[in-house]
Amino acid sequence: MAAAAFRVAQALPRDTSQGAVSGNVLVVQSYNPEYVWCQEIEQGIRQVLADTGVHLEILYLDAKRHPDPAAIKAAATTALERIRADAPAVVITVDDAAQAYLTVPHLRGQGAPQVVFCGVNAPLEAYGFPAANVTGVRERYHFREGFDLMRRIAPSAGRVVFLGEDSESMRYVAEDLRRTEAETGPYALSVVGVERCRTFQEWKQKVLAYQSLTDVFSFGPYNALTDAATGKNVSPDEVMAWTMAAVSKPTLGFSDIAKSHGMLCGILESGREQGRLAGEMARQILSTGTMAGKIPPRINVTGVVMVNLGTAERLGVKIPFEIIEAAGIVLP
Repeated sequence: MAAAAFRVAQALPRDTSQGAVSGNVLVVQSYNPEYVWCQEIEQGIRQVLADTGVHLEILYLDAKRHPDPAAIKAAATTALERIRADAPAVVITVDDAAQAYLTVPHLRGQGAPQVVFCGVNAPLEAYGFPAANVTGVRERYHFREGFDLMRRIAPSAGRVVFLGEDSESMRYVAEDLRRTEAETGPYALSVVGVERCRTFQEWKQKVLAYQSLTDVFSFGPYNALTDAATGKNVSPDEVMAWTMAAVSKPTLGFSDIAKSHGMLCGILESGREQGRLAGEMARQILSTGTMAGKIPPRINVTGVVMVNLGTAERLGVKIPFEIIEAAGIVLP
């Protein structure tokens, strides 16, 4: 898919008791509709706009499965054509590819549309955010809280490796990991490696090499890994099925996808929170006519504790009852 894929526009039901909300909203996702992160963000947006009666449309740049810059640029051009044709009041741009290829070169600093970003890993100043018509939500991984949780579950663990795909998003996430430690002090676990892998074969090599070098495996995004022989994208389900079978150490996740891939535990950032916060900003713009740049940017704060009892049993790890009791997600 070399260009943006469109969903059918949807008119959401209107609740007139909540006051007038007028204008259409277009959501530009950096990735693809099958990606759990995208699905969670969309649910958060819909939750906030559900009673407004706005016309909502979602399109995808598919930047993980087609990471070539020319392909992303072509998809962004298609999105821009759609924006110019439909003139939505608000465009919600999700994740870094949408900022780099659409918001910054084409939308920032214009009188219209108003732009709300979310899922942004890069420092906001890298994109010149906020701007007169741009505001939104920065994304952060809950590194310190996640490493603290793992240390409580596995007190003998002292070392952790952080693995992810070789993408701009992963680069920004990795920089955040190092910056947070430098600014706020040592983590509960010592970070012995931060690895960005381009191919699934490279990923396998790194996982096997770190078996003897770390006590914990932790994971960033891994949706953009390719097969070295074919160049085709390897599904995250396949990546993590192999990884969970190969790894004999505790595993830690930071995003929604960890719920379905057998990781032992995590403090998960919520895509639904990202979408909800962005939706609230969009609703404020639609209902009051406020310029986006007048609304201060936000950052996600909610971390959801997740534990997987089946993985714990397989690894011979006993999760303290008080952690299970307090967890937002307990998987059998």
